[in-house]
Amino acid sequence: MTQRESVRKLGKNESYKCPLLHQRPKHELAFFKDFDSHFRTFGNSDDDHFAVVKLHEELFWKLRCSESEKRSLSQNDLGELSLKAWLDAMKQNTGKEIQVIQRK
Repeated sequence: MTQRESVRKLGKNESYKCPLLHQRPKHELAFFKDFDSHFRTFGNSDDDHFAVVKLHEELFWKLRCSESEKRSLSQNDLGELSLKAWLDAMKQNTGKEIQVIQRK
């Protein structure tokens, strides 16, 4: 996945596959469209997911401060920065790029 593709929104039949361990990795809960809901759900009971949430918050804050010094940020801009922070947090925490899966 290139950097440009990694910040795009998912298509209708696409989902992210969580690279962290799940009790049942092929279960529906390992696939998601929304980082916030997935990681906040599992962050309460799993240290690996919680570590990614904390790293996301740090990265997002740094990105937001950096970009807001350059220009005024819209809600769309904040959403793109948050997505970029999630992808970077996953890469830093797991060492792997997050996979986009085509779903039926």
